[in-house]
Amino acid sequence: MKKIFTLFAAALLSSGAFAQTEWKDLVVNGNMEGEQDPKWSSFWCHDWRRGLGDFDPDSEQQYDGGDPENGQFQGFAEIVTDPTDPNNHCARVIVRSEAEADEAGNKVKNGDALASWDCQFFVYSNEEIPVGKELRLTMRAMAEKAWSVETQAHAKPGDYNHYQLFGNINIPAEWTKIQVTATISNDMVGGINEETGLPNKGMYSVAFNLSTGKDGNVFYFDDIKLEMRDPKGPEEFDRWFNMLRHGTLSDDQVGGGRTNFTGRMGADNIDRQAIVVNDAVDGEPALMVTSIGWTGQEVNKKEIVDEEGNPVLDEEGNPTYEEEVVNYYENAETGERLTTIDDYRTQFFVTVPHKFAANAKYRIKFWARADKNAQIDTQAHSVPGTYLSHGILGSLDLTPEWQEFEFGDQTVSSEQSGSGTFQTIAFNCNKLKEENNYYFRFEDFSANLADVSAEERTLASETTMLPVPEPGTQQSATGTIDFAACMDKLESNSFENLVNENMTVQNGEDTFGAVDPSAGFFLTEKGWLAESEAPITVEVQEPSNDNTKLEFYVYNDGESFAGKQLDTKFRFEFNDWFYVFNVGMVPETTYTGISEVKSQPAQNVVFDLSGRRVQQATKGLYIINGKKYVVK
Repeated sequence: MKKIFTLFAAALLSSGAFAQTEWKDLVVNGNMEGEQDPKWSSFWCHDWRRGLGDFDPDSEQQYDGGDPENGQFQGFAEIVTDPTDPNNHCARVIVRSEAEADEAGNKVKNGDALASWDCQFFVYSNEEIPVGKELRLTMRAMAEKAWSVETQAHAKPGDYNHYQLFGNINIPAEWTKIQVTATISNDMVGGINEETGLPNKGMYSVAFNLSTGKDGNVFYFDDIKLEMRDPKGPEEFDRWFNMLRHGTLSDDQVGGGRTNFTGRMGADNIDRQAIVVNDAVDGEPALMVTSIGWTGQEVNKKEIVDEEGNPVLDEEGNPTYEEEVVNYYENAETGERLTTIDDYRTQFFVTVPHKFAANAKYRIKFWARADKNAQIDTQAHSVPGTYLSHGILGSLDLTPEWQEFEFGDQTVSSEQSGSGTFQTIAFNCNKLKEENNYYFRFEDFSANLADVSAEERTLASETTMLPVPEPGTQQSATGTIDFAACMDKLESNSFENLVNENMTVQNGEDTFGAVDPSAGFFLTEKGWLAESEAPITVEVQEPSNDNTKLEFYVYNDGESFAGKQLDTKFRFEFNDWFYVFNVGMVPETTYTGISEVKSQPAQNVVFDLSGRRVQQATKGLYIINGKKYVVK
């Protein structure tokens, strides 16, 4: 029996279907576009670029005048054109150098140096942020020179409460997305009044101390969200999402062509997809990297000199030397010769799609061994080879026997997070300085499901093509999509349940519409619409002789499709994972060179304006074989 599928605009799933929705954004105009209403402006700065007088946040008025050389500007952040994109706007803050402060004669001292708070940028909440709330800052930022800045908790901008909020944040010299979280403490609200039990000042502002360097800089900020919610309770950490779906044999794409496991062999020092071998101990699959060791020694002679650099002579007046025995490694194939072998010359990496923010939780469980007893160190990286912090799991002592290592409910520090880019654990395997094989097996690398976005849980296909006929032909062009690979990736054994209950189709850039088994759907160049005005009508059917394929019957009531490609996506959800079919709809003549096209005469396929297929049209406006008709 054939089954027909349609899309209902009322049933929409956002890209963050499983993300918690109680986050409340506390700022407005975070993308820096459009008119900036002074009353509700969320972005402030204290700097010296304009030579204006003081600013009073209570009166929401900027004083005119002031000393043109020495006056500090305090007020709304300057909104400028993005230096990398003329169509985008962002906030800019110019930081003066220590030399400029000296010249102006108004240097703010911190001991003998320019204070880090000499120049500040603020994100100003439109309501008070109470004690105990969880606060999350998300933004894009860059600087002319890569810089580490401090974050503080303030009442109103400039009214200091506490020196630590999110810790230090690294801002690189190119646009980077940053996300950090913190839980609001008593100190961050200025302390609690013992008599009233209320905050002394309250907290409204995140302050960035930008003068942490003394040479001057220019910072840019954009796409800012400051969100607040009640802290997650213990029960919310009961749902952990394991991003290593197949453990040691996981081959899901993480990004940049990487998979979950990467190995850096010491001999060639090149990162590549990790090697899977059958382990000699038990014959089961394991991931392996091989370290290098010293292959020989050489004696170096070093001339002995006195304090003034003059040669020290022996009794016969000849220069004297001291001998130094130096180990070296020489690659027999390439001839490369090293007298220093770094511990990270051989590394093993486990990478997941999710990027952990500071204070986020994770779990990891694996087994490891080595052919010889050896100690390995661990590091936090963003992508493999991009170092963030050392000692994330400490040092591990390996033996020739398999050992289990399990780390539950670990908290990511601000240093490990790297401003929300941590997604890799690196194992440094060259401490022994001997040739050795290291073996790993992974079972779990988990985050709380509420923190993992749909994008990070998505597996995707290559682009699959479907044909579109020229308009006015009164024919449909038919293409077939095989869902066997989709079912395999999602580990689903029921095609009917997968399609009937879990299929959605893209509507716009990041929204998907749910499928309901009753009719057809419509497409425009911007995505699908459940409206008759869309030029492309698609009927989806399940062939009776194949339980892993769908046939797509495409009708065209629009303009000529020559030279066009209409891109859309079909998405399937199963066990918290998504599989996305990237679909390109091309002219029938183009598709002919890709796959077989079947054209058939119109079969009086009738839809009403809600997208429902009807057996017999009465009075009204209908879509018949992809064209609009009025039935009187």
